[in-house]
Amino acid sequence: MYTNLIAAALVGIAHVVSSGTGSAPDIVSELQAQGYQVQFNGQPSGGLSQCTVTGVHEAAPVAYVDLDCPAGT
Repeated sequence: MYTNLIAAALVGIAHVVSSGTGSAPDIVSELQAQGYQVQFNGQPSGGLSQCTVTGVHEAAPVAYVDLDCPAGT
């Protein structure tokens, strides 16, 4: 049952990332609400809202979020 819940949560995150809906802060908040510690692959040197999430890799309890951020943000 626990595995099914995790799978459903991951499908939801994958959908948000692949569909292009939801901002980087929204995706991070969703992952944190699911109990993940979030680490970034990429450097948000300014506001996270300027970044695009290009992928999410879960390795419980950590979710690694791939970011693409404009230079100088």
